[in-house]
Amino acid sequence: MMSVENYHDLNNRRIDERLEAGVAFLRERYAVTERAVAPEFANPNVGGRPNHVRQFDIEGVGNLLMMTAKDVESNQLSSFVIMPYFKNLPLFSTDYVYNGDKRFFLIEIYDLSVNHDEAFDAGIGSLAQFAREWDEMPAFPTQPRWYDDIRPVCIAKAPSAEQDGRALDCFLGALRLFAEMEQGSPALAGEALERKWRRNKDYSDGLIDEGGVSTDLWTAALGAENVRRFFDEVFFGHARYEPTTR
Repeated sequence: MMSVENYHDLNNRRIDERLEAGVAFLRERYAVTERAVAPEFANPNVGGRPNHVRQFDIEGVGNLLMMTAKDVESNQLSSFVIMPYFKNLPLFSTDYVYNGDKRFFLIEIYDLSVNHDEAFDAGIGSLAQFAREWDEMPAFPTQPRWYDDIRPVCIAKAPSAEQDGRALDCFLGALRLFAEMEQGSPALAGEALERKWRRNKDYSDGLIDEGGVSTDLWTAALGAENVRRFFDEVFFGHARYEPTTR
C-alpha cells in the first residue's frame, strides 16, 4: 500500500500533469502569453494554505487562471479557469482536489452569454452530452447555490486513484469541446463586447456578494475588498479586459 508521503508526491505530479497538458493544448491553437502577477496575489495564504497563482492571456479569447496548493498536508488543489471576453462563450472552470488516495474534481460551465445564438446552444449541448459519459466514476455531491440557474453543465466526480488517467481525459475532453465552441463562434464587437464584459463582472461580484464555496474561504481570510481586487486583476481579469481601457 502506498504511504501518505508517496501519495502526496503522486498527487503533486498529477497536478503538474493536468496543468501542463491544458496549457500545451491551448498553445497548439492560440497565442498564450503569461502575465506577471502582483506580488500580493502571486502566493496568497488562505486559511494557512499557501497558493501559487499564474495568469495568462489567450489571444482572442480572454483570461486563463492557473492556481495550485501543493505544499499542504491535505486537499492538494489545482484550478484551471478560462474567462472569455471576446466571444459569446461560457466561463470554463475546473478544480481537481487530492487528499491522499482520495480525490474529486469539478468541471463547471457557466452561462455568461450575451445571447443564445446557434453556436452557443450547440456548444452547450455538446458539453452537456459529454458530461453524461463518465458514469464509471462515482458522483461527488454538491450543495445548491445561487448560481445553479446559470450553470448548465457540471461534472462532479470522485474517482479512485486508479482512475486518474480517466479524470485527466475528462478535463482534456471538456477543454477540447470548449475550444471547438470558441472556434465556431464569431467575435463580439461594440455594445455586445461591453455587455459580455459586464456579464462576467456581475458574476464575479456575485461570488463575493452572494457567496461561493471557495470564495467564502477567501473572503474570510483576505477580506471582501482584497478578494474583489484579486478577482478583478488576476482570477477573472476584468481590469485587463474592460473594453474602455483596451
